[in-house]
Amino acid sequence: MSQRPDRPDRPDRPDRPDRPDRPDRPGRPDDASAEAFSDAFVRFVRAFGVLDADRTPCGAPMSTAEAHAVTVLRQGRMSQRELGERLSLTKSTTSRLVDQLMGRGWADRAADPADGRVQLVGLTGQGERVAADVARRRADRLAALLDRVPKAQRPAVIRALRLLEEASHDF
Repeated sequence: MSQRPDRPDRPDRPDRPDRPDRPDRPGRPDDASAEAFSDAFVRFVRAFGVLDADRTPCGAPMSTAEAHAVTVLRQGRMSQRELGERLSLTKSTTSRLVDQLMGRGWADRAADPADGRVQLVGLTGQGERVAADVARRRADRLAALLDRVPKAQRPAVIRALRLLEEASHDF
């Protein structure tokens, strides 16, 4: 079995050809039902690799949450509360995530000079390198994915993603 050029860790799927009229996709191409949306969404999540617990969809050897956290922390030190808000995570989940990043040597905590009660989370030197690698991998993988979308349909795909993101707020 050959390897996918954008994901050397994943083999091609010859049983699922890259055709819009694939017989393994239920419904009509213009079907706008909740069932068709659910099917298309789940298939995308699986195909893109979001379900891999120890590897990001872009192939970085870490969880998707860790990848998002180091990407956000590239913007500079911030409180754990702010990090959690930016990632849409609960306080306890954010705390565990920061502990994981610290355990890997990618992040540290330091007292906020303006308010000693607040701990700021930031990337270590190693964390900066990891975050840069994640950003590069993400850019490469998403560019490769977009290249597979016909140019005339790219604006519609981007609009649809923005609509889904907006619809997800406060959901």
